[in-house]
Amino acid sequence: MRARKLLSAVGLVLLIFTACLLLPCVPEPIRETTAPWVSGNNLRQIGLAMHNYYVFNKQLPPAVIRDQNGKALYSWRVALLPFLEQEALYKQFKLAEPWDSPHNKKLLEPTPALYALPLPDNLAGMTHYQVFTGPGTAFERDGLTLKDDFPDGTSNTTLVVESAEPVPWTKPADLVYDPTGLLPALGAGFGIPNRLLCYRVGQRPGFNVCFADGSGRFLLNTTDERELRALITRNGGEEGIGREQQQ
Repeated sequence: MRARKLLSAVGLVLLIFTACLLLPCVPEPIRETTAPWVSGNNLRQIGLAMHNYYVFNKQLPPAVIRDQNGKALYSWRVALLPFLEQEALYKQFKLAEPWDSPHNKKLLEPTPALYALPLPDNLAGMTHYQVFTGPGTAFERDGLTLKDDFPDGTSNTTLVVESAEPVPWTKPADLVYDPTGLLPALGAGFGIPNRLLCYRVGQRPGFNVCFADGSGRFLLNTTDERELRALITRNGGEEGIGREQQQ
């Protein structure tokens, strides 16, 4: 009798397990599934536009576009519009005026699709996609070239990244890197899900990065700080992170 009950219990467990295998996976919310990959694709498209800008101008775009007197006007994100199939929007800007002039401020909303996170609760006119400025970065100064100014290798140097805090997309505001200070906050809240069968049992939070060679990777928040600093700088002589975290 006991053996029969045991066999019945085992059979019931196997039946439930088999049923779980046959059930279709339930789609997860956009934040846990689609968003990280769509955002990564956005960054790769931005990276491609950077490369096209480079081919046309023989240098990377300045992080900040200034007037002849050195006054900051608007962001690299505006200068990149013609290379993102947004030439019509670009032509609406008064390029001799700052981003927040009465005319140009009207163009802040809506955020161009490739500058917006793929989430329904985005703040209008804002973007999380930023570059690093500061010593050793890809945007340390104007006029850098991919051929001569990236001794660490373009595949090991950050070009554009997801920041934790958004900024107005036309504003000349980006992440400032301090070699001796704290790293800027990165990541927009995305994570790569851990799965058991087809079910999510947790997630590994991280952020998308586009590198100077145009490749994209999702880096985990657990990435060692020394490795992150090596990826932020183009001429530090460090070895970049391995490809095991590549999307």
